[in-house]
Amino acid sequence: MPKKIEIWQLEPKPRKVAGVGEDLFEEYLEKKKKLCPNDLGTNWFGRMMATIFRNSKATIYFSVVDVTGSLRTIFERAAVAVALFNTTQNYDCGAYIGVGTGTASPTKTDYKLASEVSRLPAIASFADGVDVFTVSATFSLASDTDIYEVGLFWREGYYGYFWLLDRTVLSLPVRFPANTPMSVAYVFAI
Repeated sequence: MPKKIEIWQLEPKPRKVAGVGEDLFEEYLEKKKKLCPNDLGTNWFGRMMATIFRNSKATIYFSVVDVTGSLRTIFERAAVAVALFNTTQNYDCGAYIGVGTGTASPTKTDYKLASEVSRLPAIASFADGVDVFTVSATFSLASDTDIYEVGLFWREGYYGYFWLLDRTVLSLPVRFPANTPMSVAYVFAI
């Protein structure tokens, strides 16, 4: 994933004393805005990632708006029902990928695809030394469908809440022929 490292002296007055990868990181962000304006991670994805990387023995939680439009509090690690990784039950949780026919531009506050056709559990893979991991799902739709949007979702395992992590609107539709397996993959650089 694109990243930069910053080192700050916090006292007496906060100031940055070193940085690594800043130019490349900023260039990436600018190019992404320019070249991929319809590829947009949601606020919910940012909150989830920040929560996962937090180090605490305390109960950690974040808020999302799920695909029904309801505000939900999700606990990252706790022996409670609504946990990102449920520690008391072995329920179905994890990444899903959805496809749809919506063409509206994405926003940071999107909580569902504009016009979802299908959403399936994803598989994830990583090969040592390749510097990418892939999250994918294979769809076989009942009729010919022009797909304009794809979405990456997370499913909480107890109540089954889904929330949208990323919504991307394609510049041109992709025809999914009837009864033909079609794979959709999110490939993340690390």
